[in-house]
Amino acid sequence: MPARTRTRKPALERRGEIAAATLRLLGRGGLPAVTAATVAAEVGVSPAALFRHFATLDAIVAAAVDLAVARLDPTLPPAAAAPVARLRALASARVRLLQDEPGIAWLLRSEQAASSLPAPAVEALGGAIARSRAVIVTAVRQGVERGELRADVPPAVLLTVFTATIHALVHRTGLAQRSLRRPDPDDVLPGLFRLLAVAPPEVLR
Repeated sequence: MPARTRTRKPALERRGEIAAATLRLLGRGGLPAVTAATVAAEVGVSPAALFRHFATLDAIVAAAVDLAVARLDPTLPPAAAAPVARLRALASARVRLLQDEPGIAWLLRSEQAASSLPAPAVEALGGAIARSRAVIVTAVRQGVERGELRADVPPAVLLTVFTATIHALVHRTGLAQRSLRRPDPDDVLPGLFRLLAVAPPEVLR
């Protein structure tokens, strides 16, 4: 019986697989879960094969962060959309992405990410976070100016409530939280926007 030959994948495709595998491992156990052995096992190659595509493990982690940023940026809504529509679109897209990609959620929430990632990865991730924050801040400010979002709460508080709700829909930590059914975004997000919206006159009386 002839020996089976393994087809070597193009370098760009293999690099993408390695980055995606690393991102999955970050979602399972954070940075401690990422080693040459675990990444290689996730991809289905030998540890030595990783370093034909990346010089170091830090470079592999940086590639995973670049992949995360490439998936985060498309969730930013068009600037031409109405402010509240922008916020709704961003909230919905981010919740779906972070539920599907726990590694991206870990990168956004973990203090270890900021202190332990390679410097290029921290810079790339910080840029993505800054872009997201700018979109949210602008939409909140414009929503308040247009009378669509409540002006009796400082915009910084509205921003905090908005982002905290997104992450609460994704992260379930601790025994008490794990015992609860995960909230349905289709239930929670409409409630979020009812909280952020200007109360109708009959409620204010």
